[in-house]
Amino acid sequence: MKYGIRSGMLGEPLEKEFESAKEIGFDGIEFCIGGNYKNELLWTEGGAEKLKSLADKNGIEVCSLSPGVFASLHPALEDDNKRAEGIEMMKHTIKVCPILETKWILVPMFPSDVDKWSEGTWNRLADGFKILGEIAEKHKVTLGLESTFSADQLLKIFDLVGSEYVCAYYDVGNMTHRGMNIVEEILKLGDKICMFHIKDTDGKMLGEGRVDFKGVSEAIKKINYDGYMVLETPRGDDPKASAARNLAFTKKLV
Repeated sequence: MKYGIRSGMLGEPLEKEFESAKEIGFDGIEFCIGGNYKNELLWTEGGAEKLKSLADKNGIEVCSLSPGVFASLHPALEDDNKRAEGIEMMKHTIKVCPILETKWILVPMFPSDVDKWSEGTWNRLADGFKILGEIAEKHKVTLGLESTFSADQLLKIFDLVGSEYVCAYYDVGNMTHRGMNIVEEILKLGDKICMFHIKDTDGKMLGEGRVDFKGVSEAIKKINYDGYMVLETPRGDDPKASAARNLAFTKKLV
């Protein structure tokens, strides 16, 4: 098992964050990409190489990329321009992964009306991910959907897309908040889960909210998951101390 944390959660500049993450005991950092992505590091000349050098210097991995803007540019949208922008943005994100030696991308999708989607909307979504899945396969990068989809809806997507490079990035905090039985969902998704976000509900430290971490631990063991557990936890008054506390909690789970 490996353990990561999202960039920005240690409350330090990027150059210092990798060093601190290593000192605390993390194996990787999930590098977050904001809404103004075209002006960010990975869209600048030599930006990916700079990030990789920073990671290597501190003996830590860029375990995954997290382009949050994709949530407003996903393939199920009716707006042709937004869908096209989302595809191009994700293509670029996929293509820089080999430079970083990164194998996973968090793909965010949080549509509120998913239970009312027509088959046309589902097919439009699948068509977009078929395109991205082919590019991901070429670069050996897995796209992990972090979403409001239930396990059954995710399995429907995976069946429609038909690519082993499109999987689930399961967030135990988000799905508990949505009222899902996360233990049943983890067991149902099984090896379709490529990564986990570990966080509790209501912005609380791990173990202080409503997530059934005992059940999560048992389910993860049952599906033989042995990948990254990425913390998305509150910084508190002392971000480094909070991260260390939450990492210790997570390591006791699995």
